Amino acid sequence: MPLDDTILGKGVYTPSEAARLVGTNAQQVLRWTRGSGPNEPLWHAHYQFLDKDVTEISFLDLIEVRVVNALRQAKISLQSIRFAISFAREKYGIDRPLASQSFKTDGTEILMEAVENDGEYVSLSKKRPGQKVFREIISQSLNDLEYEGEFAARWRPKGYSSVIIDPERHFGDPILDAYGISTSIIYNEFNEFNDLRYLSRIYEVPTKDLQVCILFERSLDEAHG
Repeated sequence: MPLDDTILGKGVYTPSEAARLVGTNAQQVLRWTRGSGPNEPLWHAHYQFLDKDVTEISFLDLIEVRVVNALRQAKISLQSIRFAISFAREKYGIDRPLASQSFKTDGTEILMEAVENDGEYVSLSKKRPGQKVFREIISQSLNDLEYEGEFAARWRPKGYSSVIIDPERHFGDPILDAYGISTSIIYNEFNEFNDLRYLSRIYEVPTKDLQVCILFERSLDEAHG
């Protein structure tokens, strides 16, 4: 693993942790960020530049994995996605386009260009025009992010406004924003003690906020399982 000063503020996630947060599997995370056999990765993950043997990814990598997963669920080929990343880099000169404000703004155009240049891509159904589909994908993937400058800085998962994923805090582990407590810790302790009032006294957090932790973590289990 890289030295501490290279991970501070960047977030750090194992492939399994990243997969659980975005609703895919660890093998896909590794395939997209490290490649598979003769296939190059879609991009080189942040820590890969620092240590070729490390498999952990950063917060920006996590956001890009989330976008790729949404595109793949919409049956968009890896060839199209690879082209979209290359096209966005050339058009905007941005190294991490899938996590950028520019992609959030112009991603529909970029994806349309990518699909049109993918000879193996099977056209979307006429009932779901490409522009509309791509707008939906981008909206679902990026609209709950907060940006600083060009890049995503924090993720507030939809439906769980009190939960935040911030690489500047707890290495990017999901936490209750107002209390700085890991949602997974609350979830695991609730599974052990099954007593919200007890946990509320121990952590000095209202039970309604603890319930948010539990619902959020359960939603991850359901999406990942």
